[in-house]
Amino acid sequence: MTVGRTSGWVDPSWFKYVDIPGVDSEKMKYGVLKDECRDQFREAVQARREEQKLAFEKFKEDARRQGKFVRLTKAQLEHLSASYDPREMTREDYQAFIDDLIEYGVLDEADKDYISYSGLVPIDFSEPTCTITAAPYQPYVRDFWSSGGNILDWSRYLSTYEYFNSDTNRFEPTRSAVLFDRIQQVLVKMGR
Repeated sequence: MTVGRTSGWVDPSWFKYVDIPGVDSEKMKYGVLKDECRDQFREAVQARREEQKLAFEKFKEDARRQGKFVRLTKAQLEHLSASYDPREMTREDYQAFIDDLIEYGVLDEADKDYISYSGLVPIDFSEPTCTITAAPYQPYVRDFWSSGGNILDWSRYLSTYEYFNSDTNRFEPTRSAVLFDRIQQVLVKMGR
């Protein structure tokens, strides 16, 4: 039974697993940290936080170096336009679309966790806990299900999220916003 992912940085033996009342215990359980493992867990979290902070800084630098604009060949754009409807995609269509964007160099394999590819949200300590958007209210959240299949509008909305970077003293796009902006650019080009 897997209910979440930690990519191996947390030892499953640090937890005792408890049934959730009213839920089939074969499908899902709570993981409760054992008292004797708190220090190990705290150390693992701190190490993971530092690792992810460096990875986020590298992501931001790579995004700056890559530039804001997405480049596709005419053949790539024709393939995407013939294969996907930006306003009507199933989860499987969306996953295939993202796989194509990875193949074309628009996204990286590691980006999947931040764009609702699998449905699981990773534990990422580099992501800001407080984000804002100036976009008008939309019925969307980061999970694919909220898109209703309209990836064009969903990605447009999610590309507007920012966080306040206290190091630079300004608002900057979140990692997900940068990635959804790339997706949005492709979808707009497909509509031409």
